[in-house]
Amino acid sequence: MLRFAPLALSALLLAGCGTVAPEAPALLPLDEIAARTAGAADSTRGEAASRELAWRASALRARAAALRRGGVESQERADLLRRAAAMSRDER
Repeated sequence: MLRFAPLALSALLLAGCGTVAPEAPALLPLDEIAARTAGAADSTRGEAASRELAWRASALRARAAALRRGGVESQERADLLRRAAAMSRDER
């Protein structure tokens, strides 16, 4: 009985895929691939996203501090509790 090492078997299987891959259809259209490539090369988009996330994080921290201080009206508290209960039901 022949026994192959897992690495050798994987290499053999991947070698067979090389002949199929060049003829396989693209999962995305070429214009979408080009747009994503151009977007990845633009560092300003990443910096803008980073600033936006930092702003959201600071707003959430400020909101959490206000909640800890007890600055929540009863209606808002009820709404938050209802949303938390709905989220916990969805996780089950």
